[in-house]
Amino acid sequence: MSTDLKQTKIGHYQNLDIELVTWDCASAEVELSCACIFEHEMNNRSFSGGLAHLDEALNGRLDLIRKNNWFSAKLNDVLLINQTPTKIQASKVLLIGMGAPEEFTLERIETAIKTVVKTAHQLELNSVAFAPSILDTGLNPPAGLNELMLRILKEELDKHHQLYLQNLVKKSEIERWVFDAGFQNYEAKAEQYIASFAKVFTQDEF
Repeated sequence: MSTDLKQTKIGHYQNLDIELVTWDCASAEVELSCACIFEHEMNNRSFSGGLAHLDEALNGRLDLIRKNNWFSAKLNDVLLINQTPTKIQASKVLLIGMGAPEEFTLERIETAIKTVVKTAHQLELNSVAFAPSILDTGLNPPAGLNELMLRILKEELDKHHQLYLQNLVKKSEIERWVFDAGFQNYEAKAEQYIASFAKVFTQDEF
């Protein structure tokens, strides 16, 4: 398997480029790298994929903080790591608790996307990467996942823009949003994202 980076531009909205890149939370070259994390993995197996890479980059502390309930990964539990080791490319890592994987629903990813967008706006950042961590946890990605993530992203951007027009918040500074992806079936995933973008982002730009 080639380890060369693959990236695809999914689309452009307002001042934002949306991409799919074969990164994970540790390797994403952005200001804010985000990963969903569950209370445990399916069948109580060890971290795999991007979560294993992140745990390794943190010298085992991802596993440590979860085991000790310093970050429990319960639903809506959030941790912003703003002192990242050199093995992690991003200056900040956002961990988003997803609760028990056996109880996973699409609504939990919806909430995670909203949390990421709000955090990026609050910190006035311009580049974000998001990893749902579904496969890493041992779950099968549900149908409609890509479309849902794009729809919620658009809704949150639109809400923020309306608040900006009311002179309540600064204009969004997010210029790059990356969905992390593995190499497996990458081309098919890229095509799905592009098709979903065309379906979701039909409204004229502001």
